[in-house]
This record gives sequence, C-alpha cells and structure tokens, in this order.
Amino acid sequence: MEEKKQLSMKEKLDALVEESEKRKKKKFRMPRRGRISRSKMRKGYTIIMRIDDNGNVDFEKQKIIDSTYRLSTKEYHVAKKDDILSYKGKPLIIQPVKKINPYNPLDGRNETYGQKYIMARMLGDVIRMKGAGAKPLLWIIGLGIVGYILYSVFTGGI
Repeated sequence: MEEKKQLSMKEKLDALVEESEKRKKKKFRMPRRGRISRSKMRKGYTIIMRIDDNGNVDFEKQKIIDSTYRLSTKEYHVAKKDDILSYKGKPLIIQPVKKINPYNPLDGRNETYGQKYIMARMLGDVIRMKGAGAKPLLWIIGLGIVGYILYSVFTGGI
C-alpha cells in the first residue's frame, strides 16, 4: 500500500487560491425599485440609497424638487449639487434616515444647511393639499346651480 502524502501548508494554500480564482464573482445588481431610466433621469429623478436606523439599506427612486426630496418613510431631506454622486452614469444619493443632509464621503458635515428649504417645501405641500380639497366642493355647488336652473325652467317658474 502506498502511504498517503501529507500536504504542506503552502501546498494547501496554493490549492485554495486556485479554487477561488476559478469561481465567478457576482457583480452588484441594483434592485428594480431603485433603477431609473434615462427619461426619469431627465425629469429630475435620482436613486436614493436609504440607510435606516437599524442599519438596513434600501434603494428607491425619488424626484428632487427645489433641492428637496421626500423618502417613502415620509421624511423630507435636502441635497446640494455636491451631495449627488454617480453610479454607472446615474445620479445617486446616500441618505441616512436620521440626518437631514445626505452622506457625502467627500465633504464634512453641515446639518443646518437645509432647514429653510425643507420648511418651504413642507408649507408648499400643505397649501397644495388644501387646494385639492376645494375642487369637489366647487363641482357640487355648480351642479346644484345647474339643477336649480333646470328645475325652474321645466316647472315654469323664475
């Protein structure tokens, strides 16, 4: 019988390196809910990498209006031009939920920058909601007036 040959540590390491080189490495794929098309990009949408309080990362696409955007968690945030990074030619913002401003590895912190922009956006959203509630009331009043005129014409009154 032949004796089993013991492999030295160097031979074992070389075998492991060869095996790992044979495996294909998976590339990162952006989740579907975070991808944006060129037409959305032209309309002002950007990819937001949202970092939750518990450390979970999620991707979403949001439109930037007046340097502000609203995440799906209902918080408003503000971004400067320098905070918008690029991922494969698409705009990307890294946004911790706790912070007002996005994380920018190239810049220091400045948390007071966006307060006035966020307040203006919040006031604008409140005003828009009031205007949307008045339209059904105007329709009801208009239909009431038309109904009264038709009733008085067909019954011979006025």
